[in-house]
Amino acid sequence: MKDYINCCGLNINRVSLLELFFNKTMLIAYVLIAIGLVGWYELFHLRYFHDFISQAGIVAAGDNEEALKHAAIALKEQIFNLPEIEEVNKAEPWGVFVTQYVYLLYGGSALIFITSLAELFKVKVAPKVAAAMITFGISMVFGGLVSIASDLGNLLHIYWMFLNPQPQAGMWLMLPLYSIYIPFTFVEIYFLITNKREMARKIAGILVICGILIDLGEFFIQGLLFNQNVPRHLWTDIPQLWIYFLITGGITGISGSIIFAFLGLKNKPYFEDYIKFAAKVGVILTVLAAVYEIIDFMVVDPKWINLMLKGSPISWMYWGWLILGIVIPFILFLSKNKGGVLIGAVLAVIGAFLMRQAFIFGGNIVPMTERVPGLGYQANSVYQLDALTPYAYIAPHTMEWLIIIGCLGIGIAVFALLDKILDIRNVTDSYEHH
Repeated sequence: MKDYINCCGLNINRVSLLELFFNKTMLIAYVLIAIGLVGWYELFHLRYFHDFISQAGIVAAGDNEEALKHAAIALKEQIFNLPEIEEVNKAEPWGVFVTQYVYLLYGGSALIFITSLAELFKVKVAPKVAAAMITFGISMVFGGLVSIASDLGNLLHIYWMFLNPQPQAGMWLMLPLYSIYIPFTFVEIYFLITNKREMARKIAGILVICGILIDLGEFFIQGLLFNQNVPRHLWTDIPQLWIYFLITGGITGISGSIIFAFLGLKNKPYFEDYIKFAAKVGVILTVLAAVYEIIDFMVVDPKWINLMLKGSPISWMYWGWLILGIVIPFILFLSKNKGGVLIGAVLAVIGAFLMRQAFIFGGNIVPMTERVPGLGYQANSVYQLDALTPYAYIAPHTMEWLIIIGCLGIGIAVFALLDKILDIRNVTDSYEHH
């Protein structure tokens, strides 16, 4: 029998610091974070301490005007055009950090959305898994946010963001979005696990509806954010981009939740019910994703279609998405075999990541849109047109992959801490909530 401390309507698990910070799950998270720290160190070193220029080099230049001029050029090259760091290279402005961002954040947000819908429509298993799944979803969100923070880690980005604020810009859309979205998600978790059941029942309906609306708003703003980036041709062509994000994020989220259920909920009496429910959701989402891809083939630039299917360095990623992320999972989710559903979920998780990578890098196939001719990036040629003809692809640096692994570790650590402190996976076993 577990021992709890009652605080603010929550049962706080009495757990030792040793068990809290050094349990099996946290140890796995530490290993992943340690791998990430190697990448973060290398990123920081390349950004600010590369051999192009150093403090010693500046001192050696002294008052020599010509030497200082060369030092200034070297510093500019160091900050803005290192081929070793693709996400600060203007020929490849966004890379795998953003892939991980949209992968984990949209997957987690979509899982929260699906869980809220299941609660709203009183799916039988929803009350039992809601707390665990929403917590799992918000943990994915944190992993994604750390990834994008690595992309924005160049201090000059943040400096200019506040020195010359552009409220219409995508980053400023994100600030109010997450200042509302993340706290509200924790409010949802609170009402799912509080022992003040009467209060929770009274507010549950309103809370679920608000959660669904906020989730939809989040995906809508994300669609606007990406659609604002007019030089990335692919993003400006996909119709109703926010719906595409929601559907494909749903595949990531529900597949991740299936894997999580096998790892953390297998001994629960409602485990099989959840796997059946998740598999049905997976079938619906893979069908919707297939329909959306067919629509994309009909409306986006034919040049993009041709290169994505057979003529670019990331064609195999796109085919991997279609086969591993849609076709095979659809077949396996239809099966009544739990092992098959698990394999389908694992393949969908892999396929969805390939899709995100193809999506992020795919915008470089036709990098200059004609939607707003002669304006913005088109006018100042910041994207180095000669480097982008007909297609620009710079493979992610090793340190970027290490950071991605570290971000996964952070997501796992967030869930493990919340689960240990609040007993997330067990708290709803003894009562129903509606």
